[in-house]
Amino acid sequence: MIEIRPIVQSEGERFLHVLCDVFELDYYRAEGIFFTEPLFDLSRKWALFENGEIVSILTTVPLEFGWGRAFGVAGVATLPNQRNRGLAAKLLNHVCEAGNQNGEGAALLFAKEPGVYARCAFETLDRTIRGTILGVPEERNPKILSGDEVRVLYDHWASQDHNRLRRDERRWQYWRWNLRVCSAIPDGYLCLEGDTMREAITPAARADWPVGRHSEWLGLASMARNLGLPLEGVEPDLYFMGRNVPSLPQMFLTDQF
Repeated sequence: MIEIRPIVQSEGERFLHVLCDVFELDYYRAEGIFFTEPLFDLSRKWALFENGEIVSILTTVPLEFGWGRAFGVAGVATLPNQRNRGLAAKLLNHVCEAGNQNGEGAALLFAKEPGVYARCAFETLDRTIRGTILGVPEERNPKILSGDEVRVLYDHWASQDHNRLRRDERRWQYWRWNLRVCSAIPDGYLCLEGDTMREAITPAARADWPVGRHSEWLGLASMARNLGLPLEGVEPDLYFMGRNVPSLPQMFLTDQF
């Protein structure tokens, strides 16, 4: 007998074991993050049960754009000995229907391969790319912005286009939880993790990116174009896919689900 539903508290450990087994993660390291990150919500941890056992799982994450509410799909995993039975597709279709009934009509995900998702009515919207930024020498002592300063700049940017992701208080908590550090540029900011830029706000496309010689962009190809990022050695990575999405979302991989 097959049952599909969100898990309850007592099923959290088993859910995480399935996730770690499929993605080859260390359970004890993952445990400290899984149960404490700000977006953790048992009602969004979905599982397909067969005869009372969890065999396929996924997580949804709430999203909001100017055009309405949506959800992201992450951690789609099926036990190796249960694959090729269409269980992940059954679970995903069920979750999309439930989201639609709850006012989250659009679904988004990042995928290594589009196969199973295309069969569930997901379309490829974009690709994530990695490429070297042809920047200018970075400032020696750039101004580091506070979280509140970053929030004001981001929220203003997001309000300018209905395709841009809005961040509510919980999403900002998640953003701060990841220890984002942002340096100021005129009327905007750069957000780098080491030598990797995942987020940048600027009022207009620019050519003088003060990021040094070896910094890379990791994000959506469309966002790189919107920012006017001069890139070389570009390599495509994940597929950005959507179901019932009215137009191409604008978001950074700092919000990846």
